[in-house]
Order: sequence, then C-alpha cells, then structure tokens
Amino acid sequence: MTPIYRERLAASRSGAAELVLLHGWASDAEIWRSIIPALRQHFHITLIDLPGCGRSPACSDGDTASVIERLLPVLPDSAIYCGWSLGGMFATAIAAKYPERVRALITVASNAVFVADEYWPAAMPPADFHTFEAAIEKNIVKGLRRFRSLQLLGDQRADSVAAILNRQPIPVNSSALTQGLKYLNTLDNRAALGAIRCPIMHVFGSEDALVPVASAKLFAASYAGHKCSVMMGCGHIPFLSSPQEFIDTIVDFVNSWQLLDDAKPYHLDKSDIGRSFSRAASSYDGAAQLQRRIADKLVALLPVSPSEALLDLGCGTGYSLPALRRYIGGGKLLAADLAPGMLAYAKARYTAVVDGWLCADAEDLPLADSSVSQIFSSLALQWCENLPAVYAEIERVLKPGGSAVIATLGPDTLYELRESWRRVDGYAHVNQFAPQSEIFLAVKNAGLKVDEWQEARELMEYECLSDLTRELKNIGAHNVNSGRPGGLTSRGRIKALTAAYEQFREPGGCLPATYQAWYLRCTK
Repeated sequence: MTPIYRERLAASRSGAAELVLLHGWASDAEIWRSIIPALRQHFHITLIDLPGCGRSPACSDGDTASVIERLLPVLPDSAIYCGWSLGGMFATAIAAKYPERVRALITVASNAVFVADEYWPAAMPPADFHTFEAAIEKNIVKGLRRFRSLQLLGDQRADSVAAILNRQPIPVNSSALTQGLKYLNTLDNRAALGAIRCPIMHVFGSEDALVPVASAKLFAASYAGHKCSVMMGCGHIPFLSSPQEFIDTIVDFVNSWQLLDDAKPYHLDKSDIGRSFSRAASSYDGAAQLQRRIADKLVALLPVSPSEALLDLGCGTGYSLPALRRYIGGGKLLAADLAPGMLAYAKARYTAVVDGWLCADAEDLPLADSSVSQIFSSLALQWCENLPAVYAEIERVLKPGGSAVIATLGPDTLYELRESWRRVDGYAHVNQFAPQSEIFLAVKNAGLKVDEWQEARELMEYECLSDLTRELKNIGAHNVNSGRPGGLTSRGRIKALTAAYEQFREPGGCLPATYQAWYLRCTK
C-alpha cells in the first residue's frame, strides 16, 4: 500500500515544539506553504496530505476511523495539532481517540459539525450543503471554482488570498472529493470536544461564509475552558488572509500553556558568519590551503555515476565548481552560499560554469522538493547549529536515491588555540562545532542513510601564532560565537595567549593547529 504523504520540516531555532498541520477539503498540504517559514521559527512541522488529496492515495475503507489509522504511522508520537476546516475535524477526532498523542488542539475555520441541525444551528444549512454536493457531482471544475469563491467571500484581503490559491492546481479526483464531502456531512465531534482534556483553541474568521462566526458563541457556551479567537476581516482561510496575526495567535496560545521547550542559546551568530565570509572573499583563496585539500578529497567521494542535477551547498569562492562541472558534464549545476560577498566573487569567476546561483541558508533552502540528485558541501555545514533543520532540508531537496557528500569539522578543531585561550580568560574565542553524535542523530531523524564516514586529523604548522590568526581572518573563520568578548583584544591578553600557546610548540620549532575533518556520504 502506498504510504500517506508526509513532509517534516525542522524548526529554524532551538526550543521548538512539534506541530502537525492538517488541511481542509479540496486542498492539500501546500495550502500552508506560505506561512511555513514563520512557523518554523517556533515549531518542527509535519505536513500531511490527507488520503486522496495531493500526493496521498485514496483510502479504500472510507470511514473516519480508517482514515485515522492510515495517518497514525506517519504522525509524531506527541505533537500539537492544528487543523483547518475538515482537517480540524480530523484533528479533533484524533485528539479524542488518541489523547496521549495530542499535546494541544487548534482548529481553524472548523466546526463541531459542518452541516447544521436543530441542536447546532451555527453551521451550513442542509439545503445549501446538498445543493453544493450536487454541483460537484455535475461539474467538478465549476463546483470547485464556486467553492473557492465561497472561501474568499467577505474577506477584506480576498485578492491576496486568491493570488495564493491560484498558484495551486484545482484537484480533480472525483472519488476523493465525494468522500471528503461525506466526511463533512457525517463527522460529528460534539461529544468528542467535550471529552478532550488537552488545551484547545478554536480560530474563526469573522466573515467566514462556510463556518459562520456565530459558531464561536456556541463553542464558548458548550465547552468551558476552550479558547475561541475571532480574526476580524477574514474569510474561510484566516491564515492566508492575515498570516502574521494568525501566527501570533497560535504562538501566544502555545506559550500560555508553556508548550514550547526552553530555548537553548545558539553559540554561533548566523548574520556575523555571512558578513565575516563576505569580507574575506578576496583574501580567501590565498589562505585556504587546507580548505582546498579537503575539498579535493571530498570530490573523490562523489558517486561513480554523475547525476542530472548537483548542488554545491556552501560554494564559497567557487574553488570546487570547475571540478564539479567536469564531474557532472552537461548536467545542471547549482551553487549556493550564505555569504553574499562570497557568492558574488564566485559568480564573477565562474558564470559560465554554473547554471544557477542561490544566496541561501542551508537550514532553509529555496529549492523545490526532490529537485536535485546530488549535494556537495565542503566545510560549510559546521557553521550550522540547527542540524535537524540542515539535514531535513538536504533530505527534502534530494531526489529518492540521491546522495550528499559532506566535509565538516568536529569539536576538536583548533583545540590548541581553544586551550590556550582558556588559560587567559573565560570567553568563547574559538568556534564550537557539533559532536559526531549530534550529526548522526540529525541524519537519522531526517530519514537519510550514512553510507560512508571518515575522519582525518589535518595538521597545519606555523612559525608564530600571528600567522595562524592572520590566516583565520583571511578565510573569514574568525570568532563568531555569541559569547565572544566585545571590543578589541588588549595587548596584555594577546601576550598571555602567545605565551600559553608555546606549550604546543613542536620539537621541529613549529606551532601546530589541528583540524578534525569529517567526511560523510549519505543517501535518501
């Protein structure tokens, strides 16, 4: 049986909570795409295409319980659930049946029952629902266009919402649409909502033509403790109509229940990293002997058979681009780097070699899913502390069967310099890189498989300490830790550092600097 489509996007910060997003009828997970970057500031996100929608196959057993059983294997063990419209009704059913898996429930433009009855009048009138059902059966495309107009009706920002909807294809799976209408007609969560004990919030659009705002009063009267929030001027899709207000509402609710984990401080300042390497673009190649040596070794780890599309992730000044072009032949070669200065320098030298340039963070790549077959990344990913996000992005953009070859640095890198600074003061002077266990965990959680792992201790030698520090500055690798000291380093501290480093001087007279280089190849 073909599995349900699931996409997991790691948060772009620490201290994040798991969030599952479930879409509504005649939609798929792509409806959330425009607000994902903002949500990733707070949450690890799981996107699901419900059965018969988007990239998920239909469910042969059409009842609600069967749908939930199909979803469970791809859902997190514990998460906050946010469901829109029909997705909110499924999320509610999951929370009622599997309370241990739902930390909190957020429904968006979703009702206890979609079709009104005498006990719940604030819903769609039965006659209207059956008229719409008949319209879908008669002409799917025309019926869905009518549905989109109802989603926009009354919304004060209808044009901006329509612009997003128009970028998404209209679904034409008639059996799945018919089954979805059956769920809307028969799902009754009134008893379930009264039994759920986790924190619950219901979000409504004040102008919603499908789930009337009057239902907010019914929720408030029927379910003590449930929070109801009405977004003014919004229609049926409030998260597209007023995205920032929606995100603020979600985050405030989650924070009020202390559901976000305590954030761990990042040691590396990403903006400083970009500026530092940009400033070093013109001096980098003259000082990057070790970096070139490691890059050449990494090229040898590429699979024997080249692919049709390869990404150099963290291309720097572009040193490896000619070798990658020779490797891939006529295939598509993309180059990405966080530092605008580095990218401009590489582009000026290798325009004819590369097919596309991206100024991008490895934790949030502006590439489509399954868009490249191979990734090459030499001494770039050690500057990323959010490793789950990095490897989740690598997995996302790789095609099935694709591979990534990566060279990165371990925590023992420049240990001589770190130990010498410790004798001088308590500040963080040397960049701190992730241990092997964190890399392996991030790779595993992303769903990638490590095919090869190598470690090499690379030794560089210098006549005096100033030669080492000058080289680090010239390649842009000076201290970017958030805990670094402010201002200029005093002459006295430099003198103390120089004296402390002398303990490492070798019998031959040189000062060593050790780099812990790791090479890995992983596949999707």
